[in-house]
Amino acid sequence: MADTMGTKEASQRWGYSQTTISRWCREGLIEGASQDAEGSPWHIPQDAECPKRIKSNLIHN
Repeated sequence: MADTMGTKEASQRWGYSQTTISRWCREGLIEGASQDAEGSPWHIPQDAECPKRIKSNLIHN
């Protein structure tokens, strides 16, 4: 799945821990994030936006 990334890549890209990224996925805060089965790795779209950046943009606009 070249059009997706895992929690490790998202963590490196966005500067938050993998645990935080996983929690955001479970909470539905990362649009398009999915799992093949509960407990399996997350598939996060390459073009997904960091939820913290989205929230920050909403506050500043």
